[in-house]
Amino acid sequence: MFTLTHAKKSLLSTAIVSILSSTSVSAVEVKDQDEIEVIETTVSARRKDETIIEVPMAISSISAMEIADRNYQNAEDIYRSLAGAAMPRGQLILRGLSGGNSAAPDTTSTFVDDIPIEFTNLSDVERVEVLRGPQGTLYGSNAIGGTVRIITKKPVLDEFELFGSMLTGSEKDVEGYDTNMSLGINIPLVDGAVALRVNGNLQEDQRQYTNINTGLQSDAQSNFIRSQLLWQVNDEVDITLGYSLIEDRARGYNQGDTSKPDYVWKYNLTQNPEAKYGYDVDFYKDDSCAQQFSRPQCLSGSAPISDSGVPGKYQLFDAIDPWSKSTTDLFTLNVNVENIFDVASLAYAGSYRKTEDNSLHNWSRLDGLDMFKTWIINDWPVERTTHELRIQNLDVTSPLSWTIGSFYDKSERNNVDDYQAQYHEGGDIATAVIAAWWSWEDPFEVGETNFNNRQQHWQWNIVESYAEELSFFADVSYAFDLGDAGELELNGGVRHYNIKDGLKDTGVGMWWDGESEESGEESGQRYKLSASYRPTNDMSVYGLYTEGYRPGGNNSPLSQSCASDPKAKDFKKRYESDQIENYELGLKGSAFDHSFNYALAIYQINWSGMLTDVYMDTCGFSYTANGGKARSRGFEFESTMQIADELKMSFNTSYTNSTILEDNDAISALKGDDMTMVPKWNGYLALDQGFSLMGKQAYLRADYSYYGDYKTHFDVRDEDKVPSYGVVNLSTRFEVSDDVTLSLHVNNLLDDDAIKYKRARKRSETNTTAQNYIEYLQGRSISIRLDYTFF
Repeated sequence: MFTLTHAKKSLLSTAIVSILSSTSVSAVEVKDQDEIEVIETTVSARRKDETIIEVPMAISSISAMEIADRNYQNAEDIYRSLAGAAMPRGQLILRGLSGGNSAAPDTTSTFVDDIPIEFTNLSDVERVEVLRGPQGTLYGSNAIGGTVRIITKKPVLDEFELFGSMLTGSEKDVEGYDTNMSLGINIPLVDGAVALRVNGNLQEDQRQYTNINTGLQSDAQSNFIRSQLLWQVNDEVDITLGYSLIEDRARGYNQGDTSKPDYVWKYNLTQNPEAKYGYDVDFYKDDSCAQQFSRPQCLSGSAPISDSGVPGKYQLFDAIDPWSKSTTDLFTLNVNVENIFDVASLAYAGSYRKTEDNSLHNWSRLDGLDMFKTWIINDWPVERTTHELRIQNLDVTSPLSWTIGSFYDKSERNNVDDYQAQYHEGGDIATAVIAAWWSWEDPFEVGETNFNNRQQHWQWNIVESYAEELSFFADVSYAFDLGDAGELELNGGVRHYNIKDGLKDTGVGMWWDGESEESGEESGQRYKLSASYRPTNDMSVYGLYTEGYRPGGNNSPLSQSCASDPKAKDFKKRYESDQIENYELGLKGSAFDHSFNYALAIYQINWSGMLTDVYMDTCGFSYTANGGKARSRGFEFESTMQIADELKMSFNTSYTNSTILEDNDAISALKGDDMTMVPKWNGYLALDQGFSLMGKQAYLRADYSYYGDYKTHFDVRDEDKVPSYGVVNLSTRFEVSDDVTLSLHVNNLLDDDAIKYKRARKRSETNTTAQNYIEYLQGRSISIRLDYTFF
């Protein structure tokens, strides 16, 4: 394995390894002009160490040095450079598998050190592997599009380390500075036997949007600390205990609004002692605001640039600012036994976590058209336990390779009395307006009777909720030695899964009253078959068939306010697992003495029982349904070329054709419609140049990303169409010493005014009160980063 200790032997070797692209299968370490050593990049996609060429699937691997060089702070920063990847609002979508009108379809899974968890911070990470296509046999449910594997750096038994980084930066037209600071330490506690590694990270992000009504500029903060205690019991057994505390907080809106109301609702009050709250209320439309003006201009009179200097495109007007906060306590246990009776090795990865998610959502606009305030507070605690046990063949030189194992996962919520609660503004005037607008005789009665709170009118309680999965899997391969003709490997895998889930809940108040109980169980198998031909160690051709699934589950009862919604007819209490079948051909290798590395994959994916989120426009509630059939076809190409000793080029591109195969009224999709959220084309081109500056090694990198146009809703409006865009980034790195690196990063160098997401909330073009969401690509931003490592 290539380590930092090896890298310090040669600044030039560090340079070449640090600019490895995501598809590199090897690197060339230049020790002198006459001695060249090829260092192969290894991955563990099949739960064992292999070179990328040996694995018959499409994989991208991003090293720790590349993460630092490109200033990647979260895995989301990586996704936009990958062939075949889409991420309209941060969540990774691979191979066109979006499946509905949501930008977060949960079709890829993330594992950190073999623990399933959606945590993508890249501080103190060894590498990131992105596995494309269904991974249902080895990685289980929710991996129908692919899997992201994040491998952190482990405790080192014989070296003291103090390491970290500091970054500060700013974005054009956005007030304030973004910061990212990390600090870590590795301490050998017992020589050769016990070591502790602790890493912490603080990240603050000043966001683009400002609520002109309240004056709040949106921001976000993410903090975590990860500790790992390694005990090397003997040469063949090691145990790692881990604890992570993860905290995320955000205030304000993370997307804008381009709606232009041609009128706003207002009311007149007439004092009436006979009225219950002292007023008669008369509603009317105020059309004095011309339609060409934005919502902030109409409601607050702000100019295109407000008094506080906020550009018009970053201005919002809302009655209340939302917020969210999340805290996770994660405990992990990893055990590796390298030799069991000279036959097999064993690996165990287990976890227990408790997560507390709290948030406030503003509903004043949709429920009250801003004539009064109303909001929802969510309290979503969850406990989750996972276990995975793998046993693999011991002899890595044997042509027969096998893995068997089991996986258990359970998430549960019990006795959550305030899972979701909705409130409204108090006072006689607000109450009189609410009673008249909602045609509600007494808005206070529900709150006083049920919650002892006059302003509360809804509460959703979870009595019991659980989702449980038990799986058994096996993966077997055999490599046939064909002599001078190379090697042929046949690989097969199967996963048997059993899913159980249940939901018992109650609702009290305005939206629905009563209790509901639903449970279900299903089981099945998912298979994988592949054949890989390797004529040399530098080339492979493979054919692959894989299957994937996402588990079924239960919907909460349909709100009484949604009974007349056109999409309520498709509502079902329970939805079933969906199924994915992937057919793939691939070619990858290295040529011209390892100066050109490439990977090509062509695929067709058949999707049935597609799980999709259904939004009911008239009432604002959603449910999950099986949304019929779809198909995705395309190709992915990734490559790197060492053009000169210190000049390297990376080029990635993909074509994705993902379509609906049958009409689906629930998501407003018609047969032949292109899938949402997914551009047909994307591309990435990067050049890395090394040079000497004041006797020190330095690097300059320029890259260009292209993203094709796409839509965000099936029943498409102009407000749902995202135009294509390209963006140029520039960075330079200077090695101050063996232990200190200083870098400068300029993102969106040309300050292109690009849009990465837009969607109209309502389907009716005559509705000018609902949001027309928009999210802009980051404007030109400049950041300075300092990385240091002391031994």
